[in-house]
Amino acid sequence: MKHLLISCALLLILPLTSTAQEGSAVTDTTVQVHLWSLYPGYVVTGSNDTLRGHLLLKNLVNNQDKVLFYRNPDDEKYTEKYKPKDLKAYKVGPRYYESFKFKPPVTYSANDARTYHFILKIIDGPFSLYRWYYETVEQSKARVKIDQDHPLSSHIDLSFSEKDLEHENYGLTPRGEFIDLGSLKMLTGFKKNMSKLVQDDTELAQKIRNKEKGYGYYDLEKIIREYNDWYRKNHPE
Repeated sequence: MKHLLISCALLLILPLTSTAQEGSAVTDTTVQVHLWSLYPGYVVTGSNDTLRGHLLLKNLVNNQDKVLFYRNPDDEKYTEKYKPKDLKAYKVGPRYYESFKFKPPVTYSANDARTYHFILKIIDGPFSLYRWYYETVEQSKARVKIDQDHPLSSHIDLSFSEKDLEHENYGLTPRGEFIDLGSLKMLTGFKKNMSKLVQDDTELAQKIRNKEKGYGYYDLEKIIREYNDWYRKNHPE
């Protein structure tokens, strides 16, 4: 199949199952990918087993719903289809997803509310950052081409640009709280709410409360990385 980034020979010398998660548990956002292509990766089951093979990298929206797993990348049919409730995590190429139960900002059916979803992990640490991607209604409608005179010619364009997608940030704190960092409450009271989340790092919390340059909402990644550095120094294993 097209766009395979690893040879079958290399895959065959690696064990298919292990009891520990392997590879970086974070997404490398610098790597360019080919959408709707197979990439080497793994899934982490509910029993914490890691099964390695190839997975279908669809796009930042569709990979949040389910994942197709291939033991043999030359097979036309996938080996398993996993939904978020079936797995703890999975990695496809440079993208790493974990499963959480939450209500995303945009839902596509009534069943989407407060159920399990895969969400992309951006920062791994004591305070982890995740990102949920979605299309606006206008973007979604623009990709649906309806030909009233020739209905069979209607189609959905799957080649949309990921750069045009909207996203919302979520965080997992050291206390195990999964928080919507893009909620109206967070945005309208960012200095109060964010400083509270990192209050044990008093210096960082004060920078946020003082609205110092570089410590606003759009500096979220910087704030979380700075907090993680402080946390690791002050909580050695």
